[in-house]
Amino acid sequence: MDASVSEIANITWTQNVLHLLATTLHLTSYLYPEQALIYDGDVFDYVIVGAGSAGCVIANRLTEDPTSRVLLVEAGGDPPIESDLPGLMPYMKQSAEDWNYTSIYDGYSQQGHTPPISDIPRGKMLGGCSSINYMYYVRGNPYDYDNWAKITNDNTWSYNNVLPYFIKSERLQDPNIWNTPSAAFHGSEGYLGVTKQYEKRTNKYLQAFSELGYNIVLDTNGNYTLGFTEPLLTIANGYRQSTATTFLSPIKNRSNLYVLKHTMVTKINFDEHNNAVSIEAIKENKEKITIRANKEIIVSAGAINSPQLLMLSGIGPRKHLEDLGINVIADLPVGENLQNHISGISTYALEKISERPKNPHKYPQPTVMGFATVNNLQTYPDYQSVNLIVDSDYLLENCAFTNYFKKEICNTFYKQAKGREVMISQTVVLHPKSRGRILLQSINPYVYPEIYTGYFSDAADLENLASYIERINRVTTTNYFQDVNATFLIPPDCASNEPDSEEFWRCYALCMAMTMNHYIGTCAMGSVVDGRLKVFGVQRLRVVDGSVIPNMTSGNTNVPIIMVAEKAADFIKAKN
Repeated sequence: MDASVSEIANITWTQNVLHLLATTLHLTSYLYPEQALIYDGDVFDYVIVGAGSAGCVIANRLTEDPTSRVLLVEAGGDPPIESDLPGLMPYMKQSAEDWNYTSIYDGYSQQGHTPPISDIPRGKMLGGCSSINYMYYVRGNPYDYDNWAKITNDNTWSYNNVLPYFIKSERLQDPNIWNTPSAAFHGSEGYLGVTKQYEKRTNKYLQAFSELGYNIVLDTNGNYTLGFTEPLLTIANGYRQSTATTFLSPIKNRSNLYVLKHTMVTKINFDEHNNAVSIEAIKENKEKITIRANKEIIVSAGAINSPQLLMLSGIGPRKHLEDLGINVIADLPVGENLQNHISGISTYALEKISERPKNPHKYPQPTVMGFATVNNLQTYPDYQSVNLIVDSDYLLENCAFTNYFKKEICNTFYKQAKGREVMISQTVVLHPKSRGRILLQSINPYVYPEIYTGYFSDAADLENLASYIERINRVTTTNYFQDVNATFLIPPDCASNEPDSEEFWRCYALCMAMTMNHYIGTCAMGSVVDGRLKVFGVQRLRVVDGSVIPNMTSGNTNVPIIMVAEKAADFIKAKN
C-alpha cells in the first residue's frame, strides 16, 4: 500500500473510533441546549433555520428579550469532542458532522485532485462551519465593507458601521495587542473567545518574509490590515470557540430558547399576501411537522442550503423553478453569484527535525499568515498567504486527505520531505472574478443541489494565482531557506516545464489549485435581499448567513458572517 493510501486508511479508522465514542458516550451533550419537544402546529415568534455561524448568534440575541419565543432548527446534532479540541480539527472533514457536498465536474479547475472535483465540507451540527473550520480570526479589510455599502446603497454596511459589531462579539485574550493602538479595534466582553498563536518556530519564517520586503505586524485585524503575522484564532482555554460553544452554551437554559436538532426544514410556506408564515420540517424519526412563526422566519442555513430551501419554497429563477414544477412566489436570482476563494499550495522541505508530541488543546500547526498587495499604494490586499509549519507526516495527511491531491503528487512530496520540517504555503486570490451557481437537482429536499463552482471561468483568476504563487516562492532566496538547502517540491505533472517560466507557473497553479471553503453570495444583498437582509418580493422572511455577502471579503469568512448575524439581530429587534 502506498503512503497516501495508507494515510487515508489511518485517518478513516481514527474517524470511526471518534464517531463511535461520540454516539455511545455523548461526551459533549451536556454543553449544549437539550432537544426541545416540538409538535406539529406549534407557534413561535421567530423561527431560525440553521444553527450555524449565524443562526446561533441570532438565537442568542433574540432571546435576550424574555418575551420572545425563539425556535432554532438544525439538521445536525451536537458537535463531537473532535470539534471542540483544536488538535483534532483534521478529523472533522468527511465525518458524520459534514454535509459532504461535492461540485459538478467542470473538466478543468481541479485536475490535481482525485476525483477532479471540489470537495465541499460544510458543518452539519450546532455551530455549522464554525465547528469544522480552521479557526482563523480574520475580519477582512475596510474596503470590503465600504464596497458592500455601495452595492446595497445602504451605509449601514460601511466599515465604520460594522466595526462596532466585530467588537461586540469579541473577547480578545491577548495582552500584547491590548498594549497597542490596535486595542481600540477589539472587544473584551463578547462571547467569542479569541487568542493569538505564539510559537518560536515561526520567527525564522517571519524573518524570511521580512527579507522579501513584507511588513511584519502584530495584528492584521486592527488599524493596519496588511503584512505578515502569527494569526488570531477562535480558540480560548484550549477549546474551539464555535458559535455553538460561545453563543449557545452560555444560554442553554433560557426558557424562551427552543432548539430542535436532527430536523430537516424542507419548505417555507406563504399566505395569500406573500407573508412567510410557517416552515415544514422532517424530524429524525421521519415525523413531518409544520411550525408557525408569528413575526419572522430567518433562514441561516448557509451558502448552499439557504438557496436550496428558498428555491424549494418558490423563491428563485422563474424558469428553473417552473421546469421543476415549483410554484413561483418571487422571481429572484437565488443560487447565482456563488463565490469562493481559490488558492494554490506550494510546499517546501527544510531542515531535518525529530517528531514533536502533539497537544490536542493547541492549534495543530504553527502558522504564519500574511496579506499583501501588488501595488504598494493600494490599501487592501490582493492575496493572502497562509503558511503552515509541519512535519512530513502532517504533509502527507494534508495532501492526501485534507486536500485530496492525486496520490502521485502526495507520494512524491512525502518521499522528498520525509524527516524534514515542511512549510505548506497556501496562496489565496482574495478577490476572484469567477462566479458559479447552485441549481436544484430535484424537488426532493434530501437530494443535494448541483454546485457549479465556476473556478477559473474568468481567466484572470488563474493568471493572478500563478503570479501570486511566484511572488511567495521568492522566499527560497532568503537566508534561512538558503542555509537549510530548502527544496521547493514540484508536482510530476509540471516537472517537464522549463523552471520559472510562465508556462511552469501556470501549470503549477492549475495543478496545485484548491479551494478555501469560503462559499458566499448565493442570496446576495442587492439582488435577493435588501440592506436589512429581507427577501425581495415577500414579507417576514430574511436570510442571514454567508449567502447574503455580495462580494468576497479579504480573508476568511467566519468572522464576517458572525458580524452579519449581530447586525441582523439588531435589525430584527428594531423592526427594521
